[in-house]
Amino acid sequence: MAPNTPLPASPPAPPPATDQADAPKPKTQRDFQLKWPQAELSRIGNRVLQDYRAALSDHNRRIARWAIYFRRWLGSVDTPAVGEEGASNLPVPYIKWNILTKWAKEMDALFGDDAEIVAVPVGASDYKRDKKIGKYMSWRVFNSMKLTSRFCEFVLRKLLFGRSIAYAPWKRDTFEVLNPQRDYQPEEVVDYEGPEFEPLWPDDWIVPVEEVKSLHEFSFVIRRYRTTPDKLLKGEEDGRYQGITKNWDQILALAQRGMQRAWEGEEIKLEKDEMEGLQYQRPLSSGESVMVLEWYGQWRPLRKGPRGGMSDASEWDTKRREMTHGEFVVRYILDLNLCIGIQDLRELYPTKKHRRPFVEASMFKDGRYWSAGMAELLIDLEDELRVNHNQATEAGQLAMTPMFGYRPASGANPDTFKVEPGLFIPLDNPQTDVVQIKISANMEIAQWKEQCVLAYGEKLTGQGDLQMGRQSDRPNAPRTVGQTVSLLEEGNVRISLDTKVLREDMAGVLAHFWDLEYMFSPEQTFFRVTEEDAAGLFPVNDGGSMLTMDDRDGRYDFRLQFANSVYSREAKKQQALARYQLDLQNPLIVQNAPALWEVTNQAHEALGDPNFGDMVPKPPKPDASVDPKTEWVELLHGEDIHVNPQDNDLLHMIRHMRDLKAAEAAPGGATGDPDSVKKMALHYHEHIQQLQQKRLQQAVVEQAVQAAQALAGAGKPLAFPNGLFGNAPQEPAGNPAATGPAIYSGHAEDLHGES
Repeated sequence: MAPNTPLPASPPAPPPATDQADAPKPKTQRDFQLKWPQAELSRIGNRVLQDYRAALSDHNRRIARWAIYFRRWLGSVDTPAVGEEGASNLPVPYIKWNILTKWAKEMDALFGDDAEIVAVPVGASDYKRDKKIGKYMSWRVFNSMKLTSRFCEFVLRKLLFGRSIAYAPWKRDTFEVLNPQRDYQPEEVVDYEGPEFEPLWPDDWIVPVEEVKSLHEFSFVIRRYRTTPDKLLKGEEDGRYQGITKNWDQILALAQRGMQRAWEGEEIKLEKDEMEGLQYQRPLSSGESVMVLEWYGQWRPLRKGPRGGMSDASEWDTKRREMTHGEFVVRYILDLNLCIGIQDLRELYPTKKHRRPFVEASMFKDGRYWSAGMAELLIDLEDELRVNHNQATEAGQLAMTPMFGYRPASGANPDTFKVEPGLFIPLDNPQTDVVQIKISANMEIAQWKEQCVLAYGEKLTGQGDLQMGRQSDRPNAPRTVGQTVSLLEEGNVRISLDTKVLREDMAGVLAHFWDLEYMFSPEQTFFRVTEEDAAGLFPVNDGGSMLTMDDRDGRYDFRLQFANSVYSREAKKQQALARYQLDLQNPLIVQNAPALWEVTNQAHEALGDPNFGDMVPKPPKPDASVDPKTEWVELLHGEDIHVNPQDNDLLHMIRHMRDLKAAEAAPGGATGDPDSVKKMALHYHEHIQQLQQKRLQQAVVEQAVQAAQALAGAGKPLAFPNGLFGNAPQEPAGNPAATGPAIYSGHAEDLHGES
């Protein structure tokens, strides 16, 4: 297979890195493994071990709290105390149903039918390709990466714990096939090449206790993962690891123990294991696996001397080490105290500012890195609901199950007799030996308290009965359509806060994906796009287009256009129909064919028919003047502009000259898009020529009108021997047949007379 193509000429960079799992590279490509002395490898390995152990205790305190939240999500019940086995202990799933509703809403917004990624250009020349970049990123995220299921995990952990982390390197996944055309020799086939997205369990993300705003601000981060000896051996061939063959016996012996869980720091996964009914710590049926710590941190490397680097120095030797830190990734097998890989992040990700291949999202932006999640917000309310429900259940049981008082000498034995229909109890005097004790349970208090607690939760989350798709049973429930719509709109104001946070986090994820595309993609990448989506802005062949290196050589911000909810689609449908009825009564639209086609097409799209244009082609636009402010934007988008006879040339020239001067005054002395500047200059000269032609025609007409007025004042017929514009040929005099018809002879009978 062809090697990954290096980065474009600006900025220069080495070939793509192989920091990702299962990402084979051609044997001719640099592996980026740093060949440090064994003493230096041992020293940085000890640093990884110290950081891991120091952060693990703080990590475990947070994970212990999150394990409680995870138990609430799973709905597990604690073992009842002795003597309370028959007591009511129903876990009211208040946290679970709120998270499910929020989860469904966010996933529908992210991956709905009309969700789209919009590329926002940063430079002037980037406007020509922003539509193409947006369509490419939409295809990559929604189709190529198949991100839906993995992003479900990512969003769920964000809602449950308050923050979610995903490992997102560049991945090149291949497999081998036996080619019959080459004597069944194995041939490598690329199954997928692009950004990877692997949501991490909170157990596997270990960081120090530091006040930061982003994961890139931590002094170090550790990703804990498990892999097999075969993948380690393949990774050594591809340049991801080192020293695997040398320490193969130790690695293989460790992998055969079959441990899938660490002794500490994986409490959340242990909760999952308990609900699954499986034991992962010492399974008898598991395969080979090795736990690896992937440390991303800062380290002062040895100085480079004139004849090579320093052979050895202590970590704090300022004479033999560099003064500033470098960013490195170190892979370390904890149980063997073995460093199996070290790479420089500046070489792996040369053009990125933040070089750690992770993305993150948080529930709230309240100044805390570990923000609150839905479980933390609602756990106290859920506890109150559980207590209230169980108390009401016990009260109902006492009210429905009669209690008796009996005389010991009456012969009644409560241990052997149970109250049931048709039961006879031998008594000396039934009227006095047994007395039924009646208890009245007031369920209104329990119902009132439950409604109050639910109302508190709605105020916190903004998710009421209507947002969950349920009929409200409150005394103040809305009774009319207008009241229902108003209530929904007010509830959406609270939900929009979470939506804004989600959009910001998604913009960061998309920007990270684009950085990987820029650094590691081949020269040309095929992606699926229809001609309708392309809208003529870029060529489409065979159901797709090609993203080239020139297309990627630009700066873009990305914004996710959320899909409309079911309620929003219905509301927009009603608005579109109402607008369509008003437009049909507007003469400005009815008498304008393109405008009438546009509003009709919008009405069809709102009703679920996107193929109106196939049935009725769009009529051409009328020959009308264009706003000069929009012509510069059209040029930046790569479209052609033309002068129109109806243009106010002076107004257009003033605006175009302002745009040209602004482009020349841009930083660096150029707009960044010389092609658009050149086209605008040519367009400006076309306006000059059109203005001169208009003035010449106006002068000729004015001269003709003055001549006609002079002839009319002298009482002579209005005949122009040289034509109206002074250039018609003149026949010899005396030939009546050659005399052309007079435009206006000045005699009334010539205007109305018969021929």
